Amino acid sequence: MSSIFIENLVLRSQLGDAQAFGELYEMYSEDMYRFAWYYTGNKYLAEEAVSEAALSAFENILSLKKPSSFKTWLFKILYNECKKMQKSKIISASFTDYSEENSKEYITDDADEVIALRNALAKLSDEEREILILHYSCGYSSKEISSITGIRATTLRSKISRATEKLRKLLTM
Repeated sequence: MSSIFIENLVLRSQLGDAQAFGELYEMYSEDMYRFAWYYTGNKYLAEEAVSEAALSAFENILSLKKPSSFKTWLFKILYNECKKMQKSKIISASFTDYSEENSKEYITDDADEVIALRNALAKLSDEEREILILHYSCGYSSKEISSITGIRATTLRSKISRATEKLRKLLTM
């Protein structure tokens, strides 16, 4: 979708057009769910986080000053929702449940590979896991991750590099 089309949907949403917001949500829901799934380690918690983030975004769409920043703004809301779940200790109990049953959403041809990745992610620090998921799963640049997490973009580049190397080592063990 073009950025002009997305900005138009944001502006319509800000004028109260729920259908326009629904179209925006539809565009990003899969990426949101993927991020939340990797973050929480549980499909039900991921669904809850995405639902809460979407509701919050809908309720607060007027606070978005730059329509061109919608995706980053939306993911910041989702990121904060996941952080809130983590602080309340909802996530920590479920994060290591990387069985095939809990991974069906993203099992492709190689279920063992997906489960190995999730188990390796579980061994990273929260910050390392967050930035790698945002970078590799969601495709964000260090500048975009910076606006979501509040970590300086220059610092993020080195953190991404170190966390990637750490993950690579965990996967080859």
